[in-house]
Amino acid sequence: MTSLEDRAEESPFVTIWEAPRATIRRVVATDPHRRVNALFFAAGAVGTLSGFASSSDRLALPPFAIALVCLGVGLLNLPMGRLNAWYKRWVGGLLGGNASRDAVVAVGAWATVPVSAGHGGLCLLQIALYGMEPFSAEHPTMDAASPLLRTSITLGRVLFTGWSAIVSISGFAEVNGFSIARSIATSLLAFAIVTASIVAIGLAIGVAIALVG
Repeated sequence: MTSLEDRAEESPFVTIWEAPRATIRRVVATDPHRRVNALFFAAGAVGTLSGFASSSDRLALPPFAIALVCLGVGLLNLPMGRLNAWYKRWVGGLLGGNASRDAVVAVGAWATVPVSAGHGGLCLLQIALYGMEPFSAEHPTMDAASPLLRTSITLGRVLFTGWSAIVSISGFAEVNGFSIARSIATSLLAFAIVTASIVAIGLAIGVAIALVG
């Protein structure tokens, strides 16, 4: 019987869904740099396309402009994905983590597979069903569609996003030798630090404006 580790080496795009820790272990042990740029680019581009498909009432652009924005965000996500991984590595270090930079970048990149594949597939489904309506300001066919179908697409986005979060937490735990609980604590602490920093900056700006005024 083929082990999960062997299957991860053969097809990480499949096993990342069902055995994230074993997949990340194999990826990091063999070549942590492999496909990282492509995965970060796809996450940025597909995420932007999915965002347009779910917010066309607020922002409708012609297809060419949408393609350019998706391309630009995909390229921007190459350095941003790494910076986010390095930031999380720093926070993990506060809790005793010892993962390398390459390892946490690999986790960040491969954790995007479920959300990129899922959201990309849902965008293709919407295009097959409604043409370019998901990206236009008016979508009569979509509005007339079954509420169950619309709800299913929305729920699908949530589920794929949630699965990517699970992969991220599991993979980060693997490369740091963490428990799942400590990996979750790292994510919560990282979010708290960012939130506190934003609040502090906002308060500082508000105080400065008040003093100047």
